[in-house]
Amino acid sequence: MTNGVMEVMSCSVYDLKFIAANDISYNPALGTGQIQIRDIHYVDLVSRTAWEFCQMLDAKFMRSRSRGEVGWLIMAKKYGWVKESE
Repeated sequence: MTNGVMEVMSCSVYDLKFIAANDISYNPALGTGQIQIRDIHYVDLVSRTAWEFCQMLDAKFMRSRSRGEVGWLIMAKKYGWVKESE
């Protein structure tokens, strides 16, 4: 068994909602609820609210592999993201 010591020389921390839309992609191959950051070392930041971030993610999902709004609505109902009017 080998014991080693590692020294962290630098790190970067980003609030996910501020990463630019061009740097975030929705990749269906990763599975439900997974997003991909193109290159975490070189990201552009955009000021936005959590609501605007959710809208951006929803739009990316709907554009991916012809899932569209119907695909989004099916998943939203399945996981309880939307409430049905009674």
